[in-house]
Amino acid sequence: MVSISESTATVPFIFQFPAISLRIFMPASYGGIHHCSRPDFRFMMSFFRRFAASPLGIGIFAIILIAFVVTLYEGKAGFGGDSLGGGGTVASVGGKKIGETEVRQRVQSQLEAARQQQPDLTMAAFVAAGGVEQTVDQIQNGRTLQIFAESQGMVASKRLVDGQIASIPAFNGPTGKFDRNIFLATLSQRKIPELELRQDFAREILTKALLTPVAGAAQMPAGLVKPYAQLLLETRSGLIGAVPSAAFANLPAPTDAEISSFYSRNIARYTLPERRIVRYALFDRSRFEDQVKPTDADIANFYKTGAASYAARETRGFTQVIVQTRDQADQLLAKVKGGQSLAEAAKAVGRAPLVVPAGDKASFAKLTSPAVAEAAFAAPKDGFAAVVQSGLGYHLIHVDTIVSTPAKTLAEVRPAIITQLSQQKLDEAASAFVAKLNDEADGGATFDEIAKKYGLTAQTTPALTKEAQNPDQPTYNAAPELSIVMRDAFLAEPDDQSAVATLGSGKSFAFWHLDKVVSAAPRPLTQVRTQVIAEASRDAESAAAKKTADAIAANINHGMPMAQAIAGAGVKLPAPRPAGGKRLDIARAGDKVPPPVALLFTMPEKSAKVLGIADSQGWYIVYLDKIDRSDTALAPGLIQATQQQLSRVISDEYAGQFVNALKAQVGSKRDAAAIDALKRSLVGGAPAQ
Repeated sequence: MVSISESTATVPFIFQFPAISLRIFMPASYGGIHHCSRPDFRFMMSFFRRFAASPLGIGIFAIILIAFVVTLYEGKAGFGGDSLGGGGTVASVGGKKIGETEVRQRVQSQLEAARQQQPDLTMAAFVAAGGVEQTVDQIQNGRTLQIFAESQGMVASKRLVDGQIASIPAFNGPTGKFDRNIFLATLSQRKIPELELRQDFAREILTKALLTPVAGAAQMPAGLVKPYAQLLLETRSGLIGAVPSAAFANLPAPTDAEISSFYSRNIARYTLPERRIVRYALFDRSRFEDQVKPTDADIANFYKTGAASYAARETRGFTQVIVQTRDQADQLLAKVKGGQSLAEAAKAVGRAPLVVPAGDKASFAKLTSPAVAEAAFAAPKDGFAAVVQSGLGYHLIHVDTIVSTPAKTLAEVRPAIITQLSQQKLDEAASAFVAKLNDEADGGATFDEIAKKYGLTAQTTPALTKEAQNPDQPTYNAAPELSIVMRDAFLAEPDDQSAVATLGSGKSFAFWHLDKVVSAAPRPLTQVRTQVIAEASRDAESAAAKKTADAIAANINHGMPMAQAIAGAGVKLPAPRPAGGKRLDIARAGDKVPPPVALLFTMPEKSAKVLGIADSQGWYIVYLDKIDRSDTALAPGLIQATQQQLSRVISDEYAGQFVNALKAQVGSKRDAAAIDALKRSLVGGAPAQ
């Protein structure tokens, strides 16, 4: 049989494992276990944690805005109700429905997460690659694991959840530690109940607890690994020919009916993405500079409050040896005073000197005891302190360094205090103003009313995409601040109140309001007719090239030499070129391997396949002539390395099978028609491909 690939390929998998699923299941809440294929649309808690807080407390609102939607949204109804998310039902788990609204929101979040790695990824491409189905899988898998965990009496303790929340840098205060006020303010800003957040973290903890014992100990037997290791050492050689689409450039122009049909079949190409119109007003911290000048009283109070940091200070560095008896300490001291080094003397009693970095008396007292610190800070430089006992034993301490810092007067530190106080007051004034804007918006005041009240200059964007691009005006250059404003605006609902976005390093802000949502919709054929004609013509040329390439491959597979098959194609084509290499080298090269060379390593010997050239430029004919195999003894360590990789694959498979079994047990269903309708809606009415 002739085996011909009909898909236009990017780089295919280099190393394929027969009879083993390459599914990768990732433990995470927010959709649970993620089934990845190409392209890899991962959805994990780590994406949430990558966001950090700005210097200004309220600045984290804008910075972690996407993270909350990407990793937090689980449907406003909560898990306990009969329906999860609004709109129609697309799936269910354990009798509980998963609504269209939730899936739509999650798909958008998944797309944004994927764009972190592939910025030009469109919704149409995401949907065509199976992104909607993967998202539904995520939600169903996560809910399945939660139901099973609850049925087994598993509970994530409050302490564990607290630890997860506290580990997110976005919730840290100025000290670098978790700040509950910032945490609550952030949740309030995004209208996210704390209970929902905690439930999501609890789900993640339970997911990991369930899957780690299932997949963590998987091990591939060495005997089963050897054939796969041998595959890495094989060398393949063959020929690659090409049938360019340009060889058929003399085809008749497409008819009106063909143009219309091509436009309908490829409507996603001509669909404008959703756009939004936003009203916004900019302001920065300079607005408050006249309000924050520190008074003499402020400066004096600041100096008084921080008196300890301005007082005279002495720091010392030590080398010490701790022994168990007073006699040992006295003997060590005598040996050192007699000329022996401290290290040599300590070694004789099974000890080693410990270097203590420079610090003040209080810090050293915490390491040892107040009495030890008192003795250490009473000894001269390069001398030994009196031997003192602590709970650790008897301390023999050598004074290595002494650094004395004189006290600083108010006059000396006044400029630094003014700078620090001014920055602090600016932060406080900006925070208070932002809070005032948010409070008034939450109270029902409109964007225009608030902007007028505080003298803010309002501006209106054209209809822009989330990336602040204007499809109707390709030369449009958005102001830098609009990238953040539009990102936030695409997370808002049309009836949401006005909000404040923190820009850059937290020193400037945008007060904004979502004015209008322009739904995704295809451009009229009359508007894109020239483009459609060009693409329809290129598609016809590619189809003709494909037909010719298929015929050549068929002849090769029936025994005809490749050069003869190409010569008899009826159209002038370039001569085939030799290609090949060692599988191990191909695997190391990764995505740098040309697609037709990669295809050589998926084919049977003496066979030909057809592979599309990117952008409909034509078709490759790939012929595998010979496979040479080497013994694994020639590559020490290869079996062990392959065993490790295959064990990870087995772990993923165990996790997948475990989740599938649980889904069958609790009952997991999906509505294919509802999912197809959702896919069409997401790409602006185009049929999902």
